[in-house]
Order: sequence, then C-alpha cells, then structure tokens
Amino acid sequence: MRIVKIVLAVLLILIVWLGYLGYAAMNLKPKITAEWGHIDDKTTEIWLHIYLGGSLPISVSVNDVTIEWAGVKIGRIENMKLGFMQDRVDGVLVLDNYKAIEALKNHIKNGEKSYAKISVQASIFGIRVFKREFTQEVETNILSYFNIKTESSGDLVKTPAIEGISSRWGPITDDYITVYSDVKLYNPNNFPIPVSGIQFNININENQVASGELIENTVIPANGYGIVKVKTLIDTAVLPKVWAEHIKRGEESDLGITMYLKANILNKELKIKVADVHEKIKTDIIDQLNSMLKLKS
Repeated sequence: MRIVKIVLAVLLILIVWLGYLGYAAMNLKPKITAEWGHIDDKTTEIWLHIYLGGSLPISVSVNDVTIEWAGVKIGRIENMKLGFMQDRVDGVLVLDNYKAIEALKNHIKNGEKSYAKISVQASIFGIRVFKREFTQEVETNILSYFNIKTESSGDLVKTPAIEGISSRWGPITDDYITVYSDVKLYNPNNFPIPVSGIQFNININENQVASGELIENTVIPANGYGIVKVKTLIDTAVLPKVWAEHIKRGEESDLGITMYLKANILNKELKIKVADVHEKIKTDIIDQLNSMLKLKS
C-alpha cells in the first residue's frame, strides 16, 4: 500500500511537471539575436543570444549550430545548454575567415548570388526535439566599385577623363580573383596619347588588395575616345585581414583607387594620373543576420 502511494505521488508530480512544462512551452515567445564578438585575421566570433520569453523546468542541449554560405560551412557552435528554469541561452559562433573567402569565391562564380543558411538542432534527454533552418539570399554588386568616373585636368598636357569602367569576373584561383575591365577614356588634347602601360591599385583601409596591368597597348585619339583593357588581380591572402578591419570599424571601410597611364608624348615617357578616388564601403551584415533569425509567430 505504501509503495502504491509513492508511485501515485511520483505520477502526480510528473503530471504536474508535464502540465507546467506544456503550459510554459506553449507560452514561450523565443527570440534569437546576434552581435559581433572577438575578431582577428583567422576567426570571427558572432555571439548568439536565445531568449525564450519564459523559464522552462527542464534542461535543454543545443547540440549543433552551423552557418553555411554559398555551399561552404564557414562556422559552427557545439553544445550550447539551457539550464533548469533558465530563460535564455548564449553561445559563440566561430567563423573561419579563410573558409569565408572560399565561400566568397563560390558566391562570385555564381554571379554574386548565393544563400546563407543557419541550422539549429536541440535535444532533451538526448532526444532531438527541435531542428530549424534559417535561410537568407545574399546578393552583391562588387564590380560596381570598379566603375568610377573622373574629370580631365592639367594645362600643357591634360589628363584623360575616365568616362566609365565596364568589368567582368575572370578566372578564380587559390591565390587570386581576376577582374577584366574596359576603361573608357576621353582625350581632351589635340594630340593622340599612345598608352604603353598602366599602374592600377585598389586599397582598402591602406591595405593593397588588388593591382592591375595593361592587357594590350592602345592609342587614345586626339579629342576622342579610346578603350584601355586592364587585367586586375585581387589578392585573396590579404582579404581576411581586410575583413577583420572592416568589422572592427563598424562595418565601414575606406576604399582608394588610383590609376596612372604610361605614355610616350613628344618623345618623353610620362606617367599620367587619371584616377585618385576615395569612397566609403558600408555593409549591414549583422542586421541582415538578425533579420534572418526572426522567428515567425
């Protein structure tokens, strides 16, 4: 008889616990937010905070959180745990910056369109009870930063004006990303300018990320237009450092583009500056991530 009472008491406690657990779970309003954590050249930390909107009388393990971009797993979290009667769980998602560069290459190969995906799995008593994926389409227009315009200047020899730059992606290797550009120039001088070389550099936060060279010699006619074909190599080895600095600066960077033409005019070798452009690069990655993580009610 005593054993029966003990069993009944345990069952009653279990029923009350399950009832409270069910009631608490039904009234949860979970929210997931993200913010930047520690960042260096090798890794980027994203701090994740999961707010349940109420306490649960149970211990939950978030077994696996992964983030994938353009088909490449670039980061993960393991063994996040929710303690008994806690209402939030925190974790650190560590991204591999070099894997992110690999994903960037895939993104470019696919026409600057790809998907970012975050997968979350949770379990209770070792049994998986939650699995969800959050997906966000990613579209960029990186080549637009190459399309600059400048005005002519100077007295005796006026500098050619850049009317526009049309670019396309070229081969992508382990070390470099190639960009081919057609630079449309206007020569305001009364004599032609034979272009035999070019010096083209792109810097981000004073880090040289790309340099260009002339594909073929060309002549810009007097008071006319000409196309200068340029091959630019983006050094992927420096990109993790550039990325880390960009995030540390609040997702803002200084972009600098300089271009000089090498030409023989009146039997003199001249180096003519045609571009010295400075712009700001701004992104809102963490805001997009938080938008991605919004749970639909």
